Amino acid sequence: VYHMHVFVLILSVHCTISEEDNDEDVEMEDVDDDDDTTSISNVPDPYDMVYSKLPTNTHKLKSVEDCKHCYAKKFERESMGFCCRKGKIKLANPNTPLELMRLWTSADSDSRHFRDNIRFFNGHFSFTSLYCHLDSDTTNISKHPIYTFRAHGQMYHNIRSFGKQDGLDRSHLELYFYDDDPSLEHRYRSCRKEQCQKDKEVITQLVNILHGNPYSEHLRSMGHVDDVDDYHITLNLDQRMDQRIYNTPTTSEVAAVWVEGSERRRQFENSVILQGKNRDIYGIKSYHGCYDALSYPLFFPRGELGWHTDIPKEGVPYETMMAARAARLARGHNNRSSNPSGGRLCVSVRDYYCYKFQMRPGIFNPILFGKRLFQQFADKIRADLYQGLVDSLHAGEGRADSVEKRTVLATSFIGGPRDMRRRYMDAMALVRRYGKPDIFLTMTCNPNWDEIRQELYPGQTPQDRPDLVVRVFRAKLEELKNKLLKKDILGKVRAYVYVVEFQKRGLPHAHFLLIMEGRYKLTCPEQYDRLISAELPNKKKYPELYKLVVKHMMHGPCGALNPECPCTKGRPSCKNHYPRPFNAATLQGKDSYPLYRRREDGCKAMVRKEWLDNRWVVPYNPHLLRYFNCHINVEACGSIKAVKYLFKYIYKGHDRASIAVSEADKNGDIDEIKQYRDARWVTPPEALWRIYGFELSKNSPPVKQLQLHLPNMHMVSFQAAQNIERVVNREGVEKSMLTEYFEANRLHEDARSILYRDFPEWYTWQTSRNNKYWRKRVRDTGGQIGRIVSARQLMVRSYQPFMKLPREGD
Repeated sequence: VYHMHVFVLILSVHCTISEEDNDEDVEMEDVDDDDDTTSISNVPDPYDMVYSKLPTNTHKLKSVEDCKHCYAKKFERESMGFCCRKGKIKLANPNTPLELMRLWTSADSDSRHFRDNIRFFNGHFSFTSLYCHLDSDTTNISKHPIYTFRAHGQMYHNIRSFGKQDGLDRSHLELYFYDDDPSLEHRYRSCRKEQCQKDKEVITQLVNILHGNPYSEHLRSMGHVDDVDDYHITLNLDQRMDQRIYNTPTTSEVAAVWVEGSERRRQFENSVILQGKNRDIYGIKSYHGCYDALSYPLFFPRGELGWHTDIPKEGVPYETMMAARAARLARGHNNRSSNPSGGRLCVSVRDYYCYKFQMRPGIFNPILFGKRLFQQFADKIRADLYQGLVDSLHAGEGRADSVEKRTVLATSFIGGPRDMRRRYMDAMALVRRYGKPDIFLTMTCNPNWDEIRQELYPGQTPQDRPDLVVRVFRAKLEELKNKLLKKDILGKVRAYVYVVEFQKRGLPHAHFLLIMEGRYKLTCPEQYDRLISAELPNKKKYPELYKLVVKHMMHGPCGALNPECPCTKGRPSCKNHYPRPFNAATLQGKDSYPLYRRREDGCKAMVRKEWLDNRWVVPYNPHLLRYFNCHINVEACGSIKAVKYLFKYIYKGHDRASIAVSEADKNGDIDEIKQYRDARWVTPPEALWRIYGFELSKNSPPVKQLQLHLPNMHMVSFQAAQNIERVVNREGVEKSMLTEYFEANRLHEDARSILYRDFPEWYTWQTSRNNKYWRKRVRDTGGQIGRIVSARQLMVRSYQPFMKLPREGD
């Protein structure tokens, strides 16, 4: 722990503003040090205090026991119920055919070719076609060495009728019609010219492996009929199986084939009918049980079902779950599209995939070997995984009462525009109460942490395992919070906010804003120098720290040295203002942004084939850099002018191509959920972060939003199926935070001197089924602070008759 009078930190704003500019790891190069100017001098360096009390070792996560319920591997600081809700979630383990398992795991040439081209082979054998907008920069490894499946907007898996069309080759589902043909010429036509023979070898094996797939069995029968045009195929969209035991659907459960003119029986409750006389397209939704099996046959080769709404939790009889489903229908959910599931008795979509994306000793999980296909599979879940979003979509499907209605993406949806605005306003409330932030710190994941490397399967790289990347980063982030907030490594923190975001290439990073207690604030450049360095350390005096600075904290090269660098491309110079000017001493600088000491001492390092000096060093804290071994940028901020900018920066929202604007469509509908999803760029690490339920942001102390309303015009919550008269006559419905604030003032004399906005610091808001009231805090726990929810201009005019106007002389 640092023993200094005053500490305040802020991560460098200019060098972390763009996600794409965070530097990758630098390989250390051996350089002749005979004339190294960093040799240890007999004269003590007055600025060496910043390097005092460096940790001797880099932080390593402690080993923890596997889950005693489902035997999943756990990382430090993961909750007991992280993987299976303490045994409440139980799903059957996959049963992968041995030959397919060999392709997933073996070092044979055909297996390596299969894995290296996995998206090609899955797309070839998929029963559906994938439509999505991919980022060409992150999926083109000739431009970007790290492959990242970064998708914009919604991903669609569609299935098409099989009518003939001149000039159009058979694809996807139609290819299965002819898989009994030993020549397989219909499939070999898709082989890529430069890898034709290797593709043929793998395709031949996969055709044999998928012969046992129930969809394949049905479709192969179509290859033996005389007139395909007269046939129809009905696909069952609502398969429901108890997945607590290993079940694979039979051919009669997944589809039915019938000839036009024959008696058509409604065999399935919810289905699509594919015809031989047209090329109609049908969407397969992620809440259809067949979605995974149809879209990812190499993960689910026996047609195993994916998530659906009726998977009972452990200990819940299937009959009990179905009875609860029927009860929900009886209570008013009389429309099939209203998602009449078994409610809390069933496994949620988040819990389902969180269970699926676990490592369990002795159990083979093909998804974790999927490399680029794993990235795609995780990414496809992300839009429908958000809290409440699947239910909203499922409930809205087929409803006719939504015309000219507004579908709202609620504040409770983490990461949405309303949520980010709320958090920004909450953060500004902290500033109002405790003063401007003193520390702005950004920590970026290091994909080469030992904890990640050690868990990779043979032949894998960190980009193949976004699950490992986010779990290890989250554990490291919790340790950083422990250092900052409990061990007071930078001094006492009075209030803080942080946000987790994701770079263009997928790596997670966290922005912190810390407001320190009074005696720990930085007030002058001399104090900055005790905490922050923007120079290369003495290579011989601090060899380990020197390596970490060169590896993680050197910007560029960019500008004239590398015009193609993202921070320079299309600009005359680096947008982050590198290289910075040399400075003999730290100065306060314009607008109170510090100009750090960057001495022209001849010290240089080879970084990406260029010699860089102190002008290229990103400001850092030596203790944190040495301890965490990752890019961790730290700066001091001394200006109130930067406060609003900093808060808006960290609460700008997740990576979006455009801001969601509430514009009605041609039917007059405003669908904020669709607008939000269509504007998003999402990477697999963010998808996994949400699947695992990790926090995306937090502020402390918590902020209580306080209602402001006219008499009898407060908000009342109720379900759509409830009787309005009963809602209005419900006991306590007339009470609100504001009305009970007035009541507390009437009852308690000490409450009368407390402003409404400050009331949560001294009283807690209590709600029960039939009562609402403010209760005096028993002890000072730091409590909450209040924020009055802002009113629109139209509402302000409505308040004016109730406002007390000042009298002359007041």
